[in-house]
Amino acid sequence: MDTPKTTCDVLVIGAGPGGGSAALHSARSGLDVIMIEDHSEIGTPVHCGECISEVAIKNLELIIPDSVVSRPVDGIRVLFPDGTAKKLSEPGYVLEKHLFEQWLAEEAVSEGAKVHLSHKLTGMEKTFSDGQFSGWICEGKGEQFPIQAKVVIDASGVGGVCSKLLKLNPRPKVIAGMQYEMLEVPTDGYLDFYIWPNYAAKGYLWMIPKSNGRANVGLVTEDKKGAVKSLDRFIEEHGFKDLEIRNPPWRKEGVKVRGFGGTIPISGPHEVTHTDGLMLVGDAAGFTSPLFEG
Repeated sequence: MDTPKTTCDVLVIGAGPGGGSAALHSARSGLDVIMIEDHSEIGTPVHCGECISEVAIKNLELIIPDSVVSRPVDGIRVLFPDGTAKKLSEPGYVLEKHLFEQWLAEEAVSEGAKVHLSHKLTGMEKTFSDGQFSGWICEGKGEQFPIQAKVVIDASGVGGVCSKLLKLNPRPKVIAGMQYEMLEVPTDGYLDFYIWPNYAAKGYLWMIPKSNGRANVGLVTEDKKGAVKSLDRFIEEHGFKDLEIRNPPWRKEGVKVRGFGGTIPISGPHEVTHTDGLMLVGDAAGFTSPLFEG
């Protein structure tokens, strides 16, 4: 590989919630941190339902500003086909997730981290000093490469770029998740999760309330090809029929109204989540909540 152009203590791959948190905490600890993101903008497109619990916020030692919170919620309600429902009270927040991720990156920068957009990792190789592991030389697309880092944190999402490049783990099994942003959706402050296999075989559906009557209405299912049709049928048959669907606020104006989502790993944690100078976090490590997809 080429002679390193840039050096750092910690190189974070991906500027999502996992990457932003890793960069922030590393920078708070006084380390020289670089975070790279392959998109040209942090936070878009949004791939999840945008929820986070109060417990998670405390564990991450974050004080999130009101500007990134869409609304607080009281917990979740699980609904079953026979009409029964069970409430699980756990306070939390529905975020404007694109703003949350941008705020996390700004907080990391305020602590000394450097952020570089449109940078994509394409190769990495161990380095040694006096026969001992000393770090990684990372190649990629972007003006900062090659980058010499003592530690690499892979927060690249379900794609798991480091696992792929180093052949650490097999590709995970994934399911499809997609949702619409809808208007004037009634809510009592709970997230609704529907365990209704008639619409989402081996999956579930949700209504996640947001501010000003908005809500994310979506599903996850193993039937990737039929996901849109199943969600549309659910909306048509269960109280959402006459509600307006619109594009989320992070999508550019003039774009045709459509849903948004992504793939979710369901294989469980990868067998290898760390090795010399490398840590996998979040979806890149297979650490996915079965209920909140993140």
